[in-house]
Amino acid sequence: MMDLNLVRVFTAVMEEGSVTAAAYRLNLSQPSVTQGLNRLRRIAGCDLFRKEGRGIVPTRAGLQLFEEIGRLPHLVDDAMGRLSKFDPLRAETTFRIALTDLGQAVFLPTLVSGLAAEAPGCSLNVVDLDTESAGEELTSGRLDLAVSSTLLDGNLQATIVRWDRYCCVARKGTFPEPAPSLEDLTGLPRIVVRGSAGHSYMQSLLPPAPAGSVHLSGFAAIPGVLAVRDLVTFVPEVVTSEWISRWGFDVLPLLGDEFAAPVRAHTASQAASSASAWFAEWAIATLRTPTTDSSNT
Repeated sequence: MMDLNLVRVFTAVMEEGSVTAAAYRLNLSQPSVTQGLNRLRRIAGCDLFRKEGRGIVPTRAGLQLFEEIGRLPHLVDDAMGRLSKFDPLRAETTFRIALTDLGQAVFLPTLVSGLAAEAPGCSLNVVDLDTESAGEELTSGRLDLAVSSTLLDGNLQATIVRWDRYCCVARKGTFPEPAPSLEDLTGLPRIVVRGSAGHSYMQSLLPPAPAGSVHLSGFAAIPGVLAVRDLVTFVPEVVTSEWISRWGFDVLPLLGDEFAAPVRAHTASQAASSASAWFAEWAIATLRTPTTDSSNT
């Protein structure tokens, strides 16, 4: 099996045209380069160079081999360079981000348009957030970023990008006058978004959902369900303006500091590559609202 060092020797001799120049380029002795060529000849089973005058020239086999593997050292060097220095304008990297369905609706337009401007050759792979596995995926490098109001487990860095205040939403006319208390609201059957989808914060403040409640895996189906049944649900205020304009729902803001939840961007403590580090820094700066507390947890 041929190792990369032999490929480097072979490529240097081909490109420089002599053993002496190749040795100088590789910072090796001439005997070391000659030994490398001899090993390569034994592996190939044929001569790759022949003597001509005081130098050497490639044989037909040498030319064929160079055509097929001559770019390998440069490709490896370029790839290694990209690990330590990321150029967003030239890169063609795919970034992987985990978002809740609500996060996709709120954050993706900004991220997609911004990434097209900053790193036009890069792609974005968006996956549904699973709070039970996201921490491990970030640590292993399979995810570059995960955004959630639920604090994820693991050796991660979590940066607050915005604050969401929660509201209670129901069909128009559901709430009597005066407005019901939180105790009254939590006693009503409600729509609950399951915790592993990244929306467990509000549920942690409430008693268990009473009989007749509906449990969903995300936010997308909530308006349709509310429209056909007398239920309540507790959701971030950011979604309510669209729901009001389309469905005419009643919305009750929940007062109290405990109902304002931080939305955090989670990253690995040690970035998997310079590309991942760049994306995480850029995405956090892009998502952070002007009034957001910039402290990390």
